[in-house]
Amino acid sequence: MATWVLKRVALSVGLLALSSVLIFCLMRVIPGDPTITKVAASGTSGGANARTLRAVRHELGLDRSTTHQYLAWVGGAVHGDFGKSYFSSFPVTTLISQRIGATLELSLLALVIGLLITFAAATLGAIWRNRVFDSLMAGFSAFGMSTPAFVSGIILIVIFGVKLKLLPTQGYVSIEHHPLQSLKMAILPAITLSIAIAAPLLRLLNASLTEVGSAPFVRTAAGKGLLRRQVVLRHQLPNAMLPTLTMIGVVVGSLLGGTVIVEYVFARPGLGTLMVDSIQTRDYAVLQALVLLAAAAFILTSLAVDLLYGVLDPRLRVRTAEAV
Repeated sequence: MATWVLKRVALSVGLLALSSVLIFCLMRVIPGDPTITKVAASGTSGGANARTLRAVRHELGLDRSTTHQYLAWVGGAVHGDFGKSYFSSFPVTTLISQRIGATLELSLLALVIGLLITFAAATLGAIWRNRVFDSLMAGFSAFGMSTPAFVSGIILIVIFGVKLKLLPTQGYVSIEHHPLQSLKMAILPAITLSIAIAAPLLRLLNASLTEVGSAPFVRTAAGKGLLRRQVVLRHQLPNAMLPTLTMIGVVVGSLLGGTVIVEYVFARPGLGTLMVDSIQTRDYAVLQALVLLAAAAFILTSLAVDLLYGVLDPRLRVRTAEAV
């Protein structure tokens, strides 16, 4: 088992290194030039002439070889230094630390709401077999998986913000200073994101519950006289959760990227809006750090799910022992 864990950790490190190479190269091939954008934003007299552009490229370190730039970036990233923003001159770590609180609050709240919806609806559907409720769950899954997040967000804004005037639709307040107000302002974007989280999970968990429901051990438990809810909670749900665990890992790993459009719709100053601003200005230093952070979150979450599988599924431990 220890050998298998070490292999998974080594594979994750390799994937992270490969991701850093791909991210760095992609930043250099996307259309646009940050030097031209910087000169235009600074309003330098004489415009973007060749001499001015060369001076700006030298200042940003973009006149060096691609290999030198990559090694310098990775070397700094290992020590927690992602360089400075091309436009604000603030360290990238400072910009991320200022915005990450809003994103983490939104992501955690959306994940909690999404998981509550998923497990509550799937469990209730397995216990209480009702065609109307099954149709409602199928409709919710279809809506959540087919509707873009910004459309769901706009619908919630119109209903709860404009028509009913129950919840604020824009802005952010730090949870450290005003917990209740911060939670109130995060509800609508969190629900928007939780719909996209719960829809695929609910469909997968329902299918898994149906498959496990025909297993011999479930029929045996029902034959012993256990109540329907006891059979579902004690026998069906724990076994049906194993396939769903992989999808939960994918969802958690992609949360950082999923908040981009939601934060932009609700004008929430998190990492998503920072990423959009960086794309518009071609701020390589900030953008590549954010994309690498999203890739690292996905890879680490996948690693955690794999390790958790080894704990929850005894069949994996048996296969690993046999292979050794």
